[in-house]
Amino acid sequence: MTRHLFLLLLALALFAAPSQAQNVDRTISVKSGGLLTMNIETGGDIEIRGWDRSEVHVLAEIDGRDSERIDFQVSETSRGVAIRSEYRSRRGRSSSNVQVVVRVPREYDLDVETMGGDLTVVDVSGRLEGSSMGGDLVLSGLAGIVQMSTMGGDVTLSDSEVDGKVSTMGGDVDLRNVTGTVNGSTMGGDVSYNNVRSPRTEKGETVTVETMGGDIEIDEALFGANVKTMGGDIEINKAAVFVRAETMGGDITVREIDGWIELETMGGDIEAHMTGGTSGDRHVDMESKGGDITLTVPRGLAMTFDIEVILDDDDEYRIESDFDLNINVDEKDSRWRGGGRVHATGSTGNGANRIRIKTYDGKVVIRERR
Repeated sequence: MTRHLFLLLLALALFAAPSQAQNVDRTISVKSGGLLTMNIETGGDIEIRGWDRSEVHVLAEIDGRDSERIDFQVSETSRGVAIRSEYRSRRGRSSSNVQVVVRVPREYDLDVETMGGDLTVVDVSGRLEGSSMGGDLVLSGLAGIVQMSTMGGDVTLSDSEVDGKVSTMGGDVDLRNVTGTVNGSTMGGDVSYNNVRSPRTEKGETVTVETMGGDIEIDEALFGANVKTMGGDIEINKAAVFVRAETMGGDITVREIDGWIELETMGGDIEAHMTGGTSGDRHVDMESKGGDITLTVPRGLAMTFDIEVILDDDDEYRIESDFDLNINVDEKDSRWRGGGRVHATGSTGNGANRIRIKTYDGKVVIRERR
């Protein structure tokens, strides 16, 4: 009995003993313009930073219950350096903590994959590709081509000059101080563009943003904006050429637009302020299924008004306009639950630009810019 008890206690002690942590510290001489490939099958946080040396320095810290079963390799390749981590054997759910910090020459290509963890890339120029199965992307000071994605985290791209795409399946996308043609997309979060500019060419790029369920905020879109969200607000600070925006359930605000506008929401208010001159295409098409609509137009703009307000039972219409309108009220309209319908028309100048506004149980306000 004593022997059996001793063996049992020994087994329990061995099982409960903490695993030994692994530390990797390696430096490899390389040439600028090479390639770093990383395949972190164990998952883990990765930080990559550029520096002014012809070296790749790898520092890895690995701990956790199953750290001893992790095989972490750093090797030279024909183009640069390869890093790989994997479990030597699979026995149920594995538990470990892997953190990798890599320094590379400032001009260096990246091809990074991790099964789960944050990916940070700072001060690197080249072709930059990467993906994480479930962490944040923090990207700053980049140049070149970027193609990076995460399955379940936020994306931040700042202070960079890049072309390409950044995306997430379930987080926010924030682009700040970026020059280049970059598409930011998310399936279920907010999208924010702040000081994102195309290169100074004769023809710039349209800002195109689409999200399945979040707000969209764009600071500037000087070559047009085409945005859509399935369930959030849209806010555009300054735009030119055109704005086309659609949301299934939120407000739309366009503070400055020197061009034409087409805006639609299923359940919110719309507010748009047109700036600039009176030449070119300045048509307006705005519709809300349940909110107020406010429009400001440039002084002297030639317009033809087509305004429709659908009313529920016993509702009173509200149209405020700086322009003379002919208003016809139908007390009953069989298409809409027996409610009323208001149709307002009118024109200014030669009526070149059609102004179509439609709302359901909402107020319409039309102002001329002073």
